[in-house]
Amino acid sequence: MTTRDHHSIDIVAFDEATDTILLVMIEDRRWGTEGALLPDLEAKMNTYLTYVVDGQLVFDYPAAVGKSVCIELHSIEEPGVREQKFLDIVRRRHLRPAGLDIRLRDIDQKSTNN
Repeated sequence: MTTRDHHSIDIVAFDEATDTILLVMIEDRRWGTEGALLPDLEAKMNTYLTYVVDGQLVFDYPAAVGKSVCIELHSIEEPGVREQKFLDIVRRRHLRPAGLDIRLRDIDQKSTNN
């Protein structure tokens, strides 16, 4: 699955070390410089936000009640400037007010915290 599959959650996992529910989003395409993947990223992010905010996450996973939730974007390269600006806006306007966090990770698992 990738961000082009707008209507699904790619992976739901639990990080025992941080007691956090991870909602993993995967992008296996190159971001490019023109923002071509932004519509897919935006649609996928909306799906993830709705999944949490509307309560579907805790309906599907009752053990998630009271846990921190972090969206992880796994990609083959660091998102481009346009994608970074979009993610910054989403973080400020939607994630933080909902008590959510976002992390970026290379598909090879090197963490990039923003």
